[in-house]
Amino acid sequence: MATSAGTVTKRSVGFLLGMCAVMLGANFIWTSYNSILLPTMVEKVATNDKGMIVGLIGFFGTLVGITVSILAGIISDHTASRWGKRTPSLLVGTLLTLPLMALLAIFYPPAMPLIVIGFVGMQFLTNVANGAWWPLLVDVVPEEQRGTASGFQGMLTLIGAALGIELVSYLNSNGQTGLALWVIGIVFAVTGVVAAWVLRGKDKPAVETQKINMLTIVRNMFTVRTRVAVFFWVVVSALLANMGMNSLQFFARYFFETYFPTISPDFGFGLMGGISLVFTMVSAVASGILSDKLGRRKIILGSLYICAVMTILMGITGNFVLFMIFAAIRSAATGPIVAVVPALASGLAPADEAGQYMAYNNLSTGLSGALSALVFGVILTTMTKTTFLILYIISAVLFLVGALVFQLKVTQKELDAHIKVEAPKQ
Repeated sequence: MATSAGTVTKRSVGFLLGMCAVMLGANFIWTSYNSILLPTMVEKVATNDKGMIVGLIGFFGTLVGITVSILAGIISDHTASRWGKRTPSLLVGTLLTLPLMALLAIFYPPAMPLIVIGFVGMQFLTNVANGAWWPLLVDVVPEEQRGTASGFQGMLTLIGAALGIELVSYLNSNGQTGLALWVIGIVFAVTGVVAAWVLRGKDKPAVETQKINMLTIVRNMFTVRTRVAVFFWVVVSALLANMGMNSLQFFARYFFETYFPTISPDFGFGLMGGISLVFTMVSAVASGILSDKLGRRKIILGSLYICAVMTILMGITGNFVLFMIFAAIRSAATGPIVAVVPALASGLAPADEAGQYMAYNNLSTGLSGALSALVFGVILTTMTKTTFLILYIISAVLFLVGALVFQLKVTQKELDAHIKVEAPKQ
């Protein structure tokens, strides 16, 4: 039975927001680095095959982040520090990212080797923190509040992404890329400290029953003691959906230059990002809270089908205003994917393997980013309206297949068999 070990105290809104603060900082870095800073730095040293170079760096760097996230989750399951299971890794990842960003800023504009090292290092450190954070939904939040907590996580994730797009776009377009690197490092460090402060006394150390070393951890990365099959179907469905969402992640600037040449790419990207993030943020919070009351499955399933339809409409329209309308509707539909899927996954994760299971859940976002960078980078070797239309068609198919997998494999019967709601302490 994939339930929490023991009863978890009901949490205040302030606690849930503070715990989730680090996700604002993480997505501030990821969004601005992937969509703005990495393409900008590559343009400084490469004139040809920019899409392919950005895609390859994104792919291999994100693979490092995925691996680190899983390892960090497993290690945190066995961490018996007096600071707790998850907090030590959370602080290491957030605080060490700052000097790495400072190094890139000092040597800006960097040569290609430093661009690669910077992106891989950023993925490594941010995912040390990320891998340790997600199992906190299992450790310190009761089942009947996980939708709300995940909704707050989604809201702060999107605020971080919005800040990344708007602030870093502004700094970058004004020749202040070095300053932007300092800013994203400082924000991530501060949000990590806030989360650690809120978690003090709540994040309990692991009850260590046996010695575990790195060789054992690596060997058992994909071995679990308790197998919850429906959990992995949730991950597969979310992976496909996130690939659909991430298709433009590394290439948005190039898209606006090609599809809407009369629109400034900075303006188009900033407007699309701002509109999309507002709609997703509102939807994430609302759907997370509603899922605690109405159930999670129907909300997720409906959102997947709507995303498929809106994505194909985005690809076939040549009207900038209509494109933004379709993007806004799709963004509202992605709210449950951002907020409700993690809540559902946390309810299915066995308590004593929460770090490892929630790291697998992170594959749905991390691996989707890597695969999207590689697949769509290859497609966009030549950047034309036709290749971008192909990108949108493939994205729509990914949403549709994800919906079908979820509908057929993540049945309500399976969910009821593995999720048990316990009465919280008041």
